Amino acid sequence: MRCISIDMDGTLLTNEQTVSFENVNAIREAQSQGITVVLNTGRAYDGAQKPLEGTGLELPIICYNGAEIRSIEGDILHAIYLDDEQVQSIKGILDAEGIYYQLFTNKGVFTHDYEGTIDLIIDMMKSSNPNLTEEELHVGAKRQFESLSLKAVDNFDELMADKSLHVYKFLSFSFDEERLERAASSAESVQKTVVTSSGKENLEINHNDAQKGLALETFVAQTGLDMKQTAAIGDNYNDISMFKKASYSIAMGNADEKIKQQVSFVTKSNEHDGVAHAIYKLMDEDLLSS
Repeated sequence: MRCISIDMDGTLLTNEQTVSFENVNAIREAQSQGITVVLNTGRAYDGAQKPLEGTGLELPIICYNGAEIRSIEGDILHAIYLDDEQVQSIKGILDAEGIYYQLFTNKGVFTHDYEGTIDLIIDMMKSSNPNLTEEELHVGAKRQFESLSLKAVDNFDELMADKSLHVYKFLSFSFDEERLERAASSAESVQKTVVTSSGKENLEINHNDAQKGLALETFVAQTGLDMKQTAAIGDNYNDISMFKKASYSIAMGNADEKIKQQVSFVTKSNEHDGVAHAIYKLMDEDLLSS
């Protein structure tokens, strides 16, 4: 049995956070040919489901950069959390650097600064879409906030006092490269953690066993598939672990050049149905049959 693992942001999704008609059709065509398509994202489960609404697609989802695996029905098949010591160490590092961050947990994704989150999203949108008006930026930022299913709380310490809450991932943002580099270096020194990135302005910090590639291996084993017949499509540094595990790795046209140098081939950008083109290439050339 064959499998295609697909990242979401910058890959399956357009810059408007939607799934194109061509991408939907390509996924359906792959499924009709017996190929298992699994999403492999840094998003939480709810945040991953939102862009799929109205598409008719029903897919298993690897969430939080590999910290959780969900079945098509939404059942949790596998989960890896950061332990309390790791959480406190990472929180201390990010707080000391004054870096904004979000907590991805089993009870949702939390921010302690709603206005700061909106401002941050606007800043990132401005850098990639300089021609947008202020109104368009604010509307787009609020839409993205909602699409990620973020919840605003007053205090992280009070939130983490809940012993039934488990942290999958820290997602931090800063336009200060030196701060991010210091935070990354410090976080990497925390035992059994892994630091990746899905953009120049962010860090994603997980348990070392929670990586997209490792989760893909687990998913493939659990579902009776074969890694020798598996492809991975992505655009950023948190996709590298699944690129290394899959037989075929495909980078988006919008990916960084360093990413493109590590893959089997490069497809079109996320704005030009790159996922669909990659899927059709895999099927037309029968690349997953070996």
